[in-house]
Amino acid sequence: VMQYLAGNGEVSNGTISFGGTNLMTMSSTELLGLRGLKISMVPQDPLTSLNPSHRVGDQVSEILRIHCSLTRQEAHEKAVRMLEQVHLPVPELTALKYPHQISGGQQQRVLIAMAFCTNPELLIMDEPTTGLDVTTQARILDLIGEMKTTHKTAILYITHDLGVVKNLCDRVAIIYAGEIVEEGDVSSIFRRPAHPYTQGLLNCIPKTYSHEAEARFDTIEGFLPNLSELKPACIFSPRCRFAEEQCRRQVPLLMDIGNDRRIKCFFEKLPDNGKKEGTDERRTNVSDKDILIKVKNLKKVFPTRKGDLRAVDDTSFECRKGEILGIVGESGCGKTTMARCIVGLEEKSGGSISFSDKELDTIRKRSKDMRRKIQMVFQNSEATLNPQKTVEEIITRPLALYNVVPKSQLYQRAVELLESVNLGEQYLTRYPHEISGGEKQRVGIARAFATEPELIVLDEPISSLDVSVQAGILNLLLDLQKKHNIAYIFIGHNLSVIRRLCNRVMVLYMGRICEIGTPGQLFDPPYHPYTEALLSAIPVVEPDIGQREVRLGGAMPSAIDPIPGCAFHIRCPRKIGDVCVQNALPDIEVGPGHKITCHLSLNELSAVSPIFK
Repeated sequence: VMQYLAGNGEVSNGTISFGGTNLMTMSSTELLGLRGLKISMVPQDPLTSLNPSHRVGDQVSEILRIHCSLTRQEAHEKAVRMLEQVHLPVPELTALKYPHQISGGQQQRVLIAMAFCTNPELLIMDEPTTGLDVTTQARILDLIGEMKTTHKTAILYITHDLGVVKNLCDRVAIIYAGEIVEEGDVSSIFRRPAHPYTQGLLNCIPKTYSHEAEARFDTIEGFLPNLSELKPACIFSPRCRFAEEQCRRQVPLLMDIGNDRRIKCFFEKLPDNGKKEGTDERRTNVSDKDILIKVKNLKKVFPTRKGDLRAVDDTSFECRKGEILGIVGESGCGKTTMARCIVGLEEKSGGSISFSDKELDTIRKRSKDMRRKIQMVFQNSEATLNPQKTVEEIITRPLALYNVVPKSQLYQRAVELLESVNLGEQYLTRYPHEISGGEKQRVGIARAFATEPELIVLDEPISSLDVSVQAGILNLLLDLQKKHNIAYIFIGHNLSVIRRLCNRVMVLYMGRICEIGTPGQLFDPPYHPYTEALLSAIPVVEPDIGQREVRLGGAMPSAIDPIPGCAFHIRCPRKIGDVCVQNALPDIEVGPGHKITCHLSLNELSAVSPIFK
């Protein structure tokens, strides 16, 4: 639509009509007058989309001067008003900052201000909330809805997060391998998906809130087809569990099924979706198992010119053998820093970390055997696989380094590890750029398991993957954990996944623990006020679940300024006075293994109504 195709891409057929004009016939000069004025775009990554050498106010002003013929002063004044409209704090000062001086959520707001400043007729948003934590995402989505109403703009919203689609969009088109397979209003599609692919996507998403025991994550078997070798058949037939001979021999047409809905399928009505229910193998009691890793009064401080930044602030917890411990919280709350301290990539500033009753230091001071026992799977698989090494070299490196198997058995063990993550031997000769994002993450997991560890720290391993790939990776992690009795520390911000996957969950805010307990304990009152806000920000997919709205104002305060009391008091909707600001926080034992750190009494915490209804 924006005519931004790469040099090796071309539109070979069809038209794109905007306001009665075919965009395909417009010249480059005509398109320049259209882009930014009548059609705007918000790209996926705000940091790479904003010019690092220009102040954010100047970048908004530039669009206004080009398209609205405003003077420099007029453009600056309107830019500040737009920054205020997207709820940026102190817009006059924010306009003078450079992109790196504001948070990811604030960068995204700047892009939204830039997109709306010319009152466009169409706004294209390419996954604008991917990578943002749930509270930031909720505020951005609220803002998009508010700006859409204010400016009366049509929005084309591109995403793989179906929860966002359900809560933001009016209509939805489901695309598979470049083809629209289902289209219609959001409400009816989410209640009664008509195409097998849509049904599969919705089944892949774990239930947001349920007391029923659930078995494994549902998945869509197989892989996307090679678009250069398509056959005259339904494009989804190789992965469809309802496929018949007709599906493998003919291409279905996009047909109308009533109520303004269309599907590309030979079935007008699908059989029962077969969503699997069963015993919940994850929710076993681990309280009687031996403690594997114990963190006591952990502190991590980063010295800066303005003072010491406390990333982890006097935190204590433990993880038992065979347990999956989830850690959740907003971006910048200290989750990854804590993980890096445990693995040994960061040197702790205070406190202690013990593993099987042995004190841990930084990675260089740990024994070879201790390094072997603790491994990590990183968030960005693209950046953590050496692009110049084959998959075989990547996996056999730790095998050789820790003498896991004799040299003669390296290749065979690499094959076994790949097969354990559902990849074939043929992948050994491939380089990272030759495999998909989900496959890269599987290689990263295989590499972590190569050393036969006892603890694996997983830092948001599925945050950038689509729902069907996520489900496959999570099933894989559960299978491997059950087979090897390994403990996981799982860092994430998808609370629906955390609820299904983990034995216990720890909620972190500014390096401090707010609440810790089982998923069942955290998803029902009493809540810590911060946990309450996190749960309220989950984009719920199920059409029959109500959700009470709690939105946090502002951003996290500076971790440099000393906070004697509760770090959350600045944003807390239930703050009770100076006691929250000045006094040290008490621990409230709610029940066995369930602890909340708050000045509110247990009765006050219990008095709130549930988030989910």
